[in-house]
Order: sequence, then C-alpha cells, then structure tokens
Amino acid sequence: MPMLICVFLVFTHSVPFLEGCKSKPSTTTTTTTTTTTTTTTTTVYSPTFVTDPIKFVVYEGNNITLPCNVDELGSLQIIWERVNITLALGDTVYEDDENRVHVESTDNGSTIVIREAEEKDAGEYVCKVSAVELKHTVQIIVRPEVEPVPKSGLVTVKEGETATLACNITRGNNKPYINWELESGYPIFWFEDIYTIPEAGRWSSGVYRCKANNGWPEPATAEIRLEVQHVPILSLTPSLGYMHYWTELILICSVTAFPLATVEWYKDGQMMEVEEDVTTRFVVVTHRLHLKEMGKGYRNDNETWVLEQDRLGLYECRARNMMGEASLAMEIIRNCDLDGHPLDEQVRCFKRVNKIEKLVPAQLVNNTEVNNDEED
Repeated sequence: MPMLICVFLVFTHSVPFLEGCKSKPSTTTTTTTTTTTTTTTTTVYSPTFVTDPIKFVVYEGNNITLPCNVDELGSLQIIWERVNITLALGDTVYEDDENRVHVESTDNGSTIVIREAEEKDAGEYVCKVSAVELKHTVQIIVRPEVEPVPKSGLVTVKEGETATLACNITRGNNKPYINWELESGYPIFWFEDIYTIPEAGRWSSGVYRCKANNGWPEPATAEIRLEVQHVPILSLTPSLGYMHYWTELILICSVTAFPLATVEWYKDGQMMEVEEDVTTRFVVVTHRLHLKEMGKGYRNDNETWVLEQDRLGLYECRARNMMGEASLAMEIIRNCDLDGHPLDEQVRCFKRVNKIEKLVPAQLVNNTEVNNDEED
C-alpha cells in the first residue's frame, strides 16, 4: 500500500493552508506607517481698560453717560450688560422698549447713554471686551416730595393745649432726612417727621415748614399753619393832635386775637356809634376813636370856651371772640388844650383804667384793676 508523505515547508512571512494533503501557500505583507501630529496654538488678545470703574450719581431726568475705552480695540466688539441682560453689542442696541438707550462709538471703545434717567435705571453696568470686563455703578437721586399732616396744612388748638405738627414723605429715595424751620427760615433744630409743641401759646401761632432732603438740588417743602385760639389781648394808648383851634384826642386800641375779635367802643357803659378807623398789620388790628374838640388849639385864644361836661367820662374798648372778652378803658378828667404849656409837654387830661374781663366756657372771670395815677 503506498504511503502518503506530506511535506510542510515553512517560509518566512508565509502561512500554509492545508487542503487535504495538498498545501497552498499564502503570503501576508505588513506595512508600518509613521503619523506626525502638528498642534497649532492660537493666542487670544485681551485688551487693557484705560477707563476706571466709576460710581455715577445721576439726578432723575438727567442722562446717564457711561464710558468704556481700552488701549487697543482692533476688530473686537464691546458688549454692554446690566443684570445679565445685554443692552448693546457694538453699535446695536437691545432691550430698549422706551427708545432711551444710545451707543456712541469711539476709537478704542464706546459710550452708552441712557436718556431721562429713572429710578429703575440704578444698578451695575458691565462693559465686556473679549474676556475682560469693566463695571460701573449708577445711583439715581429721585426728586423728593412731602405733604403736610393733615393734608389741609392747618392745625388749630386752644391756648395751653399740645400742638402736633407732622409731615409725610411721599416720594424720594436714599432715605430723605427731615428738618423743621419757621416761616422766616429760622431753624427749629428738629429732625423727626413729627414736631410737638406742649402748652402752645398765642406766640406759637404761625407757619412752620417741614423740609425733606435726599441730595436733590432743592429740598421738598410742606407748610403747616398753626393757629392758637386765645382771648383778645389789648393795649390802649392816647394820642393828642394839636391843630390851629382845637385839640383832638385819639384813643388807639390795638387788638391781638384768634379768632378775630369784634371790637366796640363804650362811654360810661353805653355803646357808642362811631366811624370805623381800623388798620391791620400782621396779626394786630388797630381801632381808633377820634374825640374832636377836646381842648383849644395853639391859636385859639377864646378864653370863654369850656369843655362840655358830657365829653368827660370813661371811654372803653371792648374786644370779644369765641374764647372770651377783654377790655381797657381811659378816663377823660378835664380838657386837653395846651393851657399855656409848650408843645413838647404833654397835657394831662386822662387817667388809665385797666378793666379786664375774660369769658371761659364754664365761668366768667372778672378782674378789675383801677390805676388812678396819671400817665407818665
């Protein structure tokens, strides 16, 4: 029986394949490839700001102008942001529903302008260029407003009561501070919104100003008028007028009262019908009673003339209002002519009588004081 001899030949880089007893050589070629990787590094230019961060204080209604400049802008663009909201990119404006934002380009930067500043425009504004940024802070000062309390601006109390004046800040930021002053501008040195006057007297009457100041060019002002009701206060003075033939005696009754007083003249307790001669200066109302032919003048040589006796007597000025009544009187005791005295020497023809009557809600208080001394 014949023998089958299989011969295997091994060649370098050859792999034999067997098919039965036959062999079919197969050759595999290996190729080695060398790869070179090149890395390109790009350096991003970051400009340097030549504008410093600034805190801007802007009055309400004025324009906000914020600059942003770098040493070299090149082809870069400036981005303006506020509260993470883009306001402008380059020259293009965003988020401007009210058409108040405008960007002005410069050689190496830009300036953003916000017209007619409002309180809501306060805050931080960011200028971005590449990877760097600049922050500006804007503070808006809002015009303050203040109103009196009560809104009528009128406070009325009776003498001796406590008067409370107050004002209320209705507008303005930065916590306006308050100070008080009189109408004349004289400071009261009170810095709260409520000013209290214990036991108000008639001298407390007048206009008080409450001022609110928060840095606005002019403080807000509210005026409050304080009226202190009191019984009439009187003064009664005589005045002699020497004419050619006759001497006139004028009784001058000055009245201070609130509410205004009704004034009447009496002679010996009987009301007189007189012609009105009234003048007002500030809070003083002056009533004048003209008594004519109360004596001879400096050219009257009629030695038979005598003053009629019914001209003598007690002349009284009475003033009355809702708070009470007061009166002062002058007693005419003789004629008021020169009687040979020099013109600069006053003729003594009267005596002062102080008669004060005050009416209060529950009682009538009479206090009568008679002074028989002649007027100096």
